[in-house]
Amino acid sequence: MGVAKKHDGGKLVAHLRARLDDGFSVLGTTWAGNAGSDAPDVRARTRTEGTWGRWSELEVDYDEGPAPDEEVGTRQGSSPAWVGDADAFDLAVYSSTEPPRDLRVEAIDPGTSRYDKTAAFSPGVSGEGGTATTLATRTLATTTAGLAGTFPSMPDIVTRRQWGADERLGDTCYAPRFGKTFKMVFVHHTVGSNDYSRAESASIVRGIYAYHTQARGWCDIGYNFLVDRYGTVYEGRAGGIRRSVRGAHAGDYNVNTTGISLMGDFQTAAPTAAMKAGLVELVAWRLGTAYHGAYRTAVVQGERFARISGHRDAMATACPGQRVYDWLPRLRERVAHRLGDYQSGIERLWRSKGGTQSFFSHVRRGERVVHGGHQTVFQQGRMFSSVAGVFGMRPTPLLNRYVRMGSTGSDMGYPASGVRSPRNGYAADFQGGAIFWSPATGSHVLPRSAVLKTYRAEHGAFGPLGFPATGLKEATDSATVRFQHGRITFDRDTHRVTVTYE
Repeated sequence: MGVAKKHDGGKLVAHLRARLDDGFSVLGTTWAGNAGSDAPDVRARTRTEGTWGRWSELEVDYDEGPAPDEEVGTRQGSSPAWVGDADAFDLAVYSSTEPPRDLRVEAIDPGTSRYDKTAAFSPGVSGEGGTATTLATRTLATTTAGLAGTFPSMPDIVTRRQWGADERLGDTCYAPRFGKTFKMVFVHHTVGSNDYSRAESASIVRGIYAYHTQARGWCDIGYNFLVDRYGTVYEGRAGGIRRSVRGAHAGDYNVNTTGISLMGDFQTAAPTAAMKAGLVELVAWRLGTAYHGAYRTAVVQGERFARISGHRDAMATACPGQRVYDWLPRLRERVAHRLGDYQSGIERLWRSKGGTQSFFSHVRRGERVVHGGHQTVFQQGRMFSSVAGVFGMRPTPLLNRYVRMGSTGSDMGYPASGVRSPRNGYAADFQGGAIFWSPATGSHVLPRSAVLKTYRAEHGAFGPLGFPATGLKEATDSATVRFQHGRITFDRDTHRVTVTYE
């Protein structure tokens, strides 16, 4: 049946043809050590329903993956190729130098998930403040000027649970690691087929996940997000969609960056309009909620990059393919148009205090819409925006108590004041009451009530009662709060409030 010919003088160092009765859909090869620029050339073909396909090259991207000090014991290898439903492979390896050590062929069956059957009808989970939309509607909306200059809500994203991530495969090295902030985006491509169906997309993601973890020895799938040819966005590496999860996509430059991979090979083929729209939406959300624009630059590991860069800007690689790389200026333009000059109330407050030079410093977790308002997590504290106003809260025991309670999802709701500092303690009002803390009394929560209303009339912690020493103690006929220097009691029968000083 022959072997694929090599045209640049490299010699055949390995050849394997095998049939797998159970079938497979993802094919790749790995080897021990770091081949660097001497990486071998790998060519393969597969058989489907008794017919052999054409020989094709499996791209070897030795500059993709984790930094050496991030994940140890990893293997070099080709990119995983989506081959559809195959039952046999024919693989040849050529090298101009020493052959690779411990060469392995990796044939993967990605299995199935519930999402595969519904993929044609559900592009993803609902984003903030909306419901799941059809691809056509979302693509049109992304290119419509009416969206420009509005809050960049999270796009529909297919979660790991939805696409069927087997969590037993990932995080075998360590739990997810996080950066201190989010600075920029690296755009990649997965290589492999461009001719896959919507129902196959999740299978490709599962195949890449299995290949990265089981064949390459990475702790999880390398990318933070993946976008298919239909514009559907998939959650990649575990740790949280909103968090600065350290990926394994750009070597030393994985920290404080987000790796987004377009599913396909774009060296000569162009990405679809839907894929471009999905990428614009994803990047605009990621950058906009961290208060970055589409332009300017970011310093990562001592190197300066454009906010939206290609993998090849950081490392010697063809990724993300010439056709996508040539499109990056247009991507920046479209993201800039989508964001416009919009600034949320939180961003305006943050910038008025000095932005990254303020006490709050950089954004740690981007602005989100939740429980009827907006909130942003910074390196030093949080900011909240609701009908009650826009307020910043620095790290204090009071903020810690509020977060432990569930923050805006608790009975306290959103802040209704900033944090005050009476008598070496802290006090803040919320939609559902107030929280107090002092070294002598610890933290106590007072819900909205006649007792709290009276306490405020007595000037709260600034007044003669001092800080609360208990929470609201409710009985059948009364409700009482003890303070450092007295108590307030509400009589349920008479509706009378009594203040007693001690």
